[in-house]
Amino acid sequence: MPFSLGKVSYINALPLFCAGGFEGFEVFSEPPSSLNARVARAEPAAAMISRWVYEDGADALYGVLPEYGIFGDGEIMSVKIFSKVPFEDFPKASIFITSETGTSSRAFAFLFKKKYGADIFSMPRATLESADAALLIGDEALAFPPREFCADLGEMWREEVGLPMMYSVFAVRRDVEGEVAPMLREGIEKSLAAFEADPGAVVDSALRVLERAGRRCSRAVLEKYYSRLKYSLPPETFKKAFDFVAAHAGA
Repeated sequence: MPFSLGKVSYINALPLFCAGGFEGFEVFSEPPSSLNARVARAEPAAAMISRWVYEDGADALYGVLPEYGIFGDGEIMSVKIFSKVPFEDFPKASIFITSETGTSSRAFAFLFKKKYGADIFSMPRATLESADAALLIGDEALAFPPREFCADLGEMWREEVGLPMMYSVFAVRRDVEGEVAPMLREGIEKSLAAFEADPGAVVDSALRVLERAGRRCSRAVLEKYYSRLKYSLPPETFKKAFDFVAAHAGA
């Protein structure tokens, strides 16, 4: 019987799965918040999980696969707050926060408290159409029309923290870790090698995904997007970035 493996359903995860080399797994796709909930119920053998929610209980049953995940070291393009008002006015502004986020909203909350003294979770909530500001992630953020004020999580994280930003990591259930982790690593490495050899094929796939969803994004934007994303970190860097979140996730 194959092991269940949950992957993020956004185009940012395509390079991690583009070679189809995950023999022994039944792969399914869902938004980050749904994957987080499944891991909280200990359902999948392995899944991508939002880094900022790992210590919320998943760590009791799941270990983290070192090195691999979705990371960035500067502008990320698909995790943003779009605003009609200056960020200095945020305590009085209304905000829409996508329900699909696990890491992004908490990381932005940490940064906005630090830089602007604003608690985005305490701001009045409104619909996407009526809100003064909107926190969007993934494909929706990538294709969203620009607003006068915009904060890119990756840029802001680099400026304020000085470490790579961890968006998603691979969690492996501890009772099957010995068998699943090597298979998972093998599949990831096969896909990343294919992505490095032919990044244009992943861009083509991303264009098709966005087109089916009715979202417009140019090839040039997607090429820039994939150049910003990182899918592996050196062990020491991975540990520093991971430990920083562990120390500040509850801040």
